[in-house]
Amino acid sequence: MLKQVIEAMELLDSANVSGKEIAALLKARGLEDVIVKTLRSERGKTDFVRVRIPGTRGKTAKGNARTLGVLGRLGGVGARPEMIGLVSDADGAVTAIATA
Repeated sequence: MLKQVIEAMELLDSANVSGKEIAALLKARGLEDVIVKTLRSERGKTDFVRVRIPGTRGKTAKGNARTLGVLGRLGGVGARPEMIGLVSDADGAVTAIATA
């Protein structure tokens, strides 16, 4: 799990990271159901990344087992453009991405 945490931190620590890059990483790891939605305002934009992992016997895979979900109410990943790099609120995003 440490490898996935470090990988997520390295990805999110970029000044130009986007939800599309995160989705590409997760899809490269075999996840198929990854959706990115971008919200824009006069102050900037925020990407929301939704990942569903159906499992082999979960209800979303037409099985009878419960589906485990990881929900994150995440704060900011960065304070761009004033500062680059991860901020302290990024721990939730790192955890959710590494878990997925």
